[in-house]
Amino acid sequence: MRSLLLTWILAGMLGLSGAWAAAQREEVVTIFEGRRVALAVPSGCTLTRETEPGGLVAVGLTDDAAKVSASLVFLPDPEQATATPRARRERMVELFDHYVAGSTEKAMRFEELEPRRGAGTYSVFTDANLVGRADLPPGEYRHVTVGVKTWPGVLVVFRLFSNDVESASYRALLKLLRESVEERAVPLR
Repeated sequence: MRSLLLTWILAGMLGLSGAWAAAQREEVVTIFEGRRVALAVPSGCTLTRETEPGGLVAVGLTDDAAKVSASLVFLPDPEQATATPRARRERMVELFDHYVAGSTEKAMRFEELEPRRGAGTYSVFTDANLVGRADLPPGEYRHVTVGVKTWPGVLVVFRLFSNDVESASYRALLKLLRESVEERAVPLR
């Protein structure tokens, strides 16, 4: 009981969002070559799995309030072609350049993900057509955070859709990308 209380106090002191500090559940996804990836799914989120043509595995995450939605695609990277920051940025330009023209940013502003394991880079875009609109239709999001995360042999391409990049739900999914989308031999617990 004392350790549980200490955990909650530390979570509050560190400024963790309520969504993240709440209970999580571990989901294990088998990707290519039988590799297994663990994800600590925040409470209030739904995870879906899909196998794309060619056997690639995609994962979708949505919070129950539909305020954020994420998609992750796991790709083989046996040559570690995206191991360096420059290589990740070049790959992001190939994958996500189409977001630039319709964004308020009009450029990719690269930020390092700084995951526990591996490396990652991301960029945030704001849809210029949705700025200032109070009521957005279902499935429309003001922001998209795009990026790549890599560790030996694996490249994860992700998109995180949200209406607010400061919300607890957004921060919880970004934290999931930093801290738990990784290969594990044992459960996260």
